[in-house]
Amino acid sequence: MYGEVTLRNRQGKTYFLKPPNSISDQIYERLKQQILHAEIEPGERLMQNQVAETLKASRTPVREAFRRLEQDGLVERVPQGGVRVTRPDTETIQEVFGIRKVLEAYAIELACDRITSQEIATLKRFSSQAQELLSSRELGLEAKINRLFELNSQFHETIYRASGNSYLMGMINSLRNIVSRLRLLGLRADNTWSQAWDEHAQLVGFLERKDRASAIRLIQTHLLNGASNVLAGLRMIGSPGINCVPDSNLSFKGQDRVDVHPPG
Repeated sequence: MYGEVTLRNRQGKTYFLKPPNSISDQIYERLKQQILHAEIEPGERLMQNQVAETLKASRTPVREAFRRLEQDGLVERVPQGGVRVTRPDTETIQEVFGIRKVLEAYAIELACDRITSQEIATLKRFSSQAQELLSSRELGLEAKINRLFELNSQFHETIYRASGNSYLMGMINSLRNIVSRLRLLGLRADNTWSQAWDEHAQLVGFLERKDRASAIRLIQTHLLNGASNVLAGLRMIGSPGINCVPDSNLSFKGQDRVDVHPPG
């Protein structure tokens, strides 16, 4: 792989030594995480000189980090110089979740045939951990949001891997940053957490029984509800132009938000 050094020991076993992250990589990762977690808020402007001075770096790696963030759709160039953190709007939500509806429905279709008992057990473990977290009173709000985000991402990624389609996984991964940002925004609407994990639990049951049609319908409903949660999260942070947008505008092909009841 490019950028790696390959070594072999006397037994012929291959080892790969990866170079350390460049300054640009480190700046990019730091800014990306701050944007995803809303530590740098939507609409906030970042200036190359200021970021370089704050991070004790030269302007060149900062400029490269800005370029990569722009490619991710997390920032946009502004005529006055620097970049501004993008504000997700209704159109963005519709487009991203519309693409996810197609890709993840296909992932579910493949996973129904290919998922292993070990992967089912992994999904059940994530669901159990999430339910314990939901009932916990020990963690603060931000810590709980971050942990739920991790579990949610691991849950969906397990299903992507179970599909066994590397090209599909590549397409889904190309949306990773914008999807992560929207997921975190959706978690701001904490009254929806229980419903989301009830849907996850039902999905595991459908996958275990290889009930393809029910699993596909549920993942589409789950994503539609997720889009509504993102809208609620944007309202909470006061994103301009969002408060006046009704949830029904997020429906896909005329489908409105659907409430899914917990199993049993």
